[in-house]
Amino acid sequence: MNEYAVKNKNLINDLRKTKGRNTLYVSHYFFALNNYKDLIFYYTPQHYWDKIPVKDVESYVWDNLTQECAVFKNFDPDKNYNLKQFENWIEHKPFFPETPKIGNHYSSLGNRIVSHHGNFYYLGAWGGCVKQSVKNLVEIDVQVLLYYAVMTNTPKYIKSIFDLACFKNTIKIRNTSKTIIGAIAGDIIGSVYEWNNVKTTDFDLFSEKSKFTDDTVLTVAIADCILNEKDFAKTVWEYGRKYRHRGYGGKFKKWLQSDNPKPYGSFGNGAAMRVSAVGFAYDDMETVLEKAKETAEITHNHKEGIKGAQAIASAIFLAQNNKTKEEIRRFITNKFGYNLDFTIDSIRPFYKFDVTCQGSVPPAIKAFLESSNYENAIRLAISIGGDSDTIACMTGGIASAFYKEIPEDILEFAESKLPNEFIEILNEFDIFHPFNL
Repeated sequence: MNEYAVKNKNLINDLRKTKGRNTLYVSHYFFALNNYKDLIFYYTPQHYWDKIPVKDVESYVWDNLTQECAVFKNFDPDKNYNLKQFENWIEHKPFFPETPKIGNHYSSLGNRIVSHHGNFYYLGAWGGCVKQSVKNLVEIDVQVLLYYAVMTNTPKYIKSIFDLACFKNTIKIRNTSKTIIGAIAGDIIGSVYEWNNVKTTDFDLFSEKSKFTDDTVLTVAIADCILNEKDFAKTVWEYGRKYRHRGYGGKFKKWLQSDNPKPYGSFGNGAAMRVSAVGFAYDDMETVLEKAKETAEITHNHKEGIKGAQAIASAIFLAQNNKTKEEIRRFITNKFGYNLDFTIDSIRPFYKFDVTCQGSVPPAIKAFLESSNYENAIRLAISIGGDSDTIACMTGGIASAFYKEIPEDILEFAESKLPNEFIEILNEFDIFHPFNL
């Protein structure tokens, strides 16, 4: 047995503890154990990843795991299965991968077990190679993986279990959607440019590396609160803890770690990035301003943090009520004192990363004011640089309210990046919307 595996085993121990009452799922780049209390994920058998309570696992996740993985009930890692190792594998031409790709598993005994695109390849020290599809793995094959698979690059590429295929959506976004999806799509498109600013409107909208960030998680959380009359602080806290590793700021991370979280006086743009649902949900400005304040002050109770959230929410409210860009600009300037007398072209060369409301909300609003349609608004927002996903999120919410049309390819791209839970809330929110757009 591999000495490393003996010393650091994790999944193996958990299988032993649940002998006779477990279900093991094996894919080509993760392992998952259902112990009927939690669904536990592992990068490799020796590396714990994450877990969620079984009661919180959606039915489509179970369906996907069953369809895509090899499934073993009551797996015993110590049982002698009395089968010839690799007897049902298929011969394959030898190859020599230079570096591990996503999900590859390597043995530590000279031989290598490499996973790729739904198959496992056993590269023997003698130079031979055999392969087996994930779905055709048998118990003895998995036993070998459990004891010898110790290396992976998965954590470098997939930060959260919610990025796994089994958590991807099977529900479609309503093709008439044009409320908070505007903010969410902006976040997703901008996610790859936050730390790789482009400073131009000529860039690829759709990247394989794009993902939803904290902006989307908390935007959905606020929408959920409005739909279901939930407490803002409690719900945001729950969403943040469920969807971890999404780019939360340092102070917000500490807020999530507290069992009794309190506001921390921030004037960062975290409150403004999550507020778009408020601008769409209510039919009078007084309520919009009050609710925006409520969503902000659970964390960002500094006057500038509250002001930033109110500015974005009120701009969305005015836009969806068919106010002109000049009317929106005048209201934002008079009500909040933001200076909008600049152009995106004039600030682009010099604009730097700024997560304050003062430094990011006015540029986000200005990107909308200069835009000609939803896509152009997102391109202008990202071209500014800095905190690209959040600026595009704020701009996108206003643009979707004003233009009332989002290109189908952008909707489909966002849909491909979101879990079912988010799309369900998004669709419900569109129906709930007072104008039922």
